Amino acid sequence: MSFNRTIAALAPMAVLTGCGSATWQVTTWGEAYIEDGIPASAFDDGCSATFDTFTVQITEAALLDGDGAVVGEAPGGSFALTEPGPQDVGSASVPARFYDTARFRIAPEGGASIHAVGSVTCGADTVAFDWSFTTDTTYVCAPEGLTLASGGTSTTELTVHGDHFFYDGLENADAAVRGQAIVDADADVDGTVTLAELAAVDVAPLGYAVGQYSDVTDLAAFVTHLTRTLGHVDGEGHCQVDL
Repeated sequence: MSFNRTIAALAPMAVLTGCGSATWQVTTWGEAYIEDGIPASAFDDGCSATFDTFTVQITEAALLDGDGAVVGEAPGGSFALTEPGPQDVGSASVPARFYDTARFRIAPEGGASIHAVGSVTCGADTVAFDWSFTTDTTYVCAPEGLTLASGGTSTTELTVHGDHFFYDGLENADAAVRGQAIVDADADVDGTVTLAELAAVDVAPLGYAVGQYSDVTDLAAFVTHLTRTLGHVDGEGHCQVDL
């Protein structure tokens, strides 16, 4: 009798997730660090940072089946992450079932893949920055517990971490957040740090860790590489980066 009750209890779940279609909703969000700024408490050297503009170009948002085939894609587009709250990337109708892999691509399409404008303050010194990047990065992510029930909607968020711009390591997820080197890079003391000025700064004396990327020798190349670590899934979920 208990066996029959178990089968009966499981049957509705099989109907919900094993047949029919569901809606996969995709959003993107930069969280408070991009919307409101990164406080001094987040920096190891007591600096702080704010963003006036933080735009990402999402050219692919795809849900994959167990064989790595795309079963649904959201339209993507350009997203200004300084605007409050998660933003709608789009949705797709997909077979109702459990999924463990989503793929996102941030790439240039008619402009920069990432454009960041803001300022960094260290003590009494503040410098502005206006940086555009054309890096092309594919993130392969594992959304947690993504079961799409028939007729239902489930959401996956591509979360963008703005503090990664200030990491002092390229391969360490727990790298320190530091801003002083960027402030000090303002060679002409005009209050703005350009990528050209960052390119004149050797990262070795800073103690920044490049790991396997021995060709990353200056601060501009370092920050550019960090743009390929910005993407997470559903908040703090990590993604593999297709280099």
